Amino acid sequence: MKKAIYSLLILSTFVSSSQSLRELYQKGLKAYEEKNYEEFREKMATIDSMRPNYPAVVYNLAGGYALTGNAEMSIKVLNKYILMDAVQDFTKDQDFQSILDHTDFLKIQEKQKELSVTIEPAETRTYRAIESHPESITYYKKHKAYFVGGVRDGNIWKIKEDEVPQLWVESPKNSWSVMGLEVSSDNKVLWACTSSMSNYAEYNQSEEGYASVLKYDLKNGKLLETFALPGGHNFGDLIIDDKGNVFISDGIANKLYWISEDDQQLEEFADLSKQIFNLQGLTFDADQKNIYLSDYIDGIYKLNLESRKATKLRIEKDDILIKGIDGLYFDDDSLIGMHNGTNPNRVVRYFLSADGNSLTGKETLAQAGSLGEPTQGTWINGSLHFIMNSPWGAYDQDGNFNPEGESVIIGVIE
Repeated sequence: MKKAIYSLLILSTFVSSSQSLRELYQKGLKAYEEKNYEEFREKMATIDSMRPNYPAVVYNLAGGYALTGNAEMSIKVLNKYILMDAVQDFTKDQDFQSILDHTDFLKIQEKQKELSVTIEPAETRTYRAIESHPESITYYKKHKAYFVGGVRDGNIWKIKEDEVPQLWVESPKNSWSVMGLEVSSDNKVLWACTSSMSNYAEYNQSEEGYASVLKYDLKNGKLLETFALPGGHNFGDLIIDDKGNVFISDGIANKLYWISEDDQQLEEFADLSKQIFNLQGLTFDADQKNIYLSDYIDGIYKLNLESRKATKLRIEKDDILIKGIDGLYFDDDSLIGMHNGTNPNRVVRYFLSADGNSLTGKETLAQAGSLGEPTQGTWINGSLHFIMNSPWGAYDQDGNFNPEGESVIIGVIE
């Protein structure tokens, strides 16, 4: 297992009170070293059933099937793996030697080429570099300006077309990395969600897991209100319905929070922790009766706002794997996902069934090339404008931020 055998898993899900997935993984590695390939395969299969779509585990599982003479299952798992990582050269790994001449393995290599083709967005807009680490974005129609939130500085920047980015507001008290931004439907308020992260320049370990929602007056940038929660949270995205209710995703607690327009209190709306591994993007359906939610690890869910219950979308095609979606956007009976947990990174449109409960097909809208790490977007006159190059790779091992003058690049999808 040249790709993954020495990888270390950082997993917190427990198989039982005494045995973690990490321990299972290490036992699997030991079995591999002892050439006990049956046990190796079994351990990887158990882990994948408990914590799906971890690339190292899926890769090892495919190798385990090949080593135990099950070419059909090995190829089936490799077909899943290449949707996560399309650039891996399996021919260099001795574990797969038994399947290299298999007809379906040759088909995998063709699919890898297809999944690695460069697809550029319809348009890109480049702005002067700011040492902010742009992650979130929204648009203020009245001023014809983007607002961009910074992970590193916790500030909010304003960018007008063909102009240099301008600092709009600095990070206030009880505010950290800006992870989500949204303008209210009446264009009076800018909402932001923030999380205390080690990437934040003023990070304080005593505030680890703190998160907040900020309410700004769009007229003058005045902070109107702060809603904060202590440890155990990571607010990653927010959306606002036509009534003014704000919904916020929490990727650590895996809960959906909201601030009701009537009560103006930050409260838990739905506990999804028994279903979802890492809650990320949010988007309403056409009539705002449901919210689609992306689980960065394992799929897309549909949450009914009346029942507050979520169901996982069915997948009707083998070439669809919902893995590594950050921002998620509804568009005319389809969903657009920002994949930054795949190799290469990509932006994909997923077509919905008539009832909105299944994914029936896909269309890749952007794929690698100039696409760096896509994160979040905003709709402007029917086009999706999104952050193309959120610089998560610009941090060194000590947490120092070295963006090397990377410009702010906004992609546009028609």
